Amino acid sequence: MSPRAHWTLVFRLRLEEFVAALFLLPTTWLTLTAHAYVAREGIQGARYPGGTVRLGVALAIIAGLWAARRRWPASRLVQGLREVLPFLTCILIYTNLHDTIGFVNPHDVHDRLVAFDQWLFGLQPCVWAQQFITRGRTELMSFFYVNFAWLAPSTPVILLALGRRRAFRAATVGILTCFFMGYFLYVLFPAAPPRLVLRSQFTVSLAGYPQGFAGLGQGAIDLLPVDSRAAFPSLHTAVSLVVLVFAWRHVRTWFWLALPLVLGLWVSTIYLRHHYVADLLAGWALAPLAIWVAPRLDAWWALRQRALGVVPALGAGPEAETGGAGAPPTESAATSSPA
Repeated sequence: MSPRAHWTLVFRLRLEEFVAALFLLPTTWLTLTAHAYVAREGIQGARYPGGTVRLGVALAIIAGLWAARRRWPASRLVQGLREVLPFLTCILIYTNLHDTIGFVNPHDVHDRLVAFDQWLFGLQPCVWAQQFITRGRTELMSFFYVNFAWLAPSTPVILLALGRRRAFRAATVGILTCFFMGYFLYVLFPAAPPRLVLRSQFTVSLAGYPQGFAGLGQGAIDLLPVDSRAAFPSLHTAVSLVVLVFAWRHVRTWFWLALPLVLGLWVSTIYLRHHYVADLLAGWALAPLAIWVAPRLDAWWALRQRALGVVPALGAGPEAETGGAGAPPTESAATSSPA
């Protein structure tokens, strides 16, 4: 096979699919390695709970989508599944990283984050927030926190439903770029959350009501290893800010509806002891960087695809950027089919 043929195989993937593979393959191998290590060493407790089950489900979904695209290539439903699959892949990579960051980089930085918050405020915000804890507030904060699962893809999904493919592409690539940049920083700066690092300083329980949002949130946390490392930066903060930016640009009504949910989400990360303020500051800084980087990467990828005879995704390409850096992409009728 010629070098051009090799590159064509690579560029048949969309940008987000290629980057997802770069993260998914090594983190999947590490998850399996960690699972085998725990079993071999007889380590007590579910340190990596559900890792292999997650991988099996993910592989089944990917295989099913591949088969469906070959069987029904013109199906709008199948094409729509391809649009949202990268968000599901992000979740899988996220849980893989929780399991395996310690295997890749054992040099934790959470002590520095604690010191930064102490220097900035003269106290630990998560500990200070204990005075406001009630069952009702815990349920409310848990409601805001678990909303992230659907808030993250919300703006792209709305734009896709409206048929605004260029805006959908811009929002999708912007959000996924933020995720992947955050994942890289997770590995570079391993940090356990305050609920683990400052455990001895918490004297008030975050218990909510039975069958409430607090229990749902705790159930999700229980799926993570007891020595989880994925606090810096706060991707809940960064990604939700990117969601707001694209909502402001393209779906102003959704911006105003999402704004209180996002503000509540940011507060909840401190109240529920998931993040340091330093994590939030890093997330707010990451968001505009991702918004700036994403369209440039996507335009370069689309140019390479065209040069190799591959049709880019609808909305991808240099024409999606108009009016200079930071300007919202224009809507235009797209005549090509998805890659």
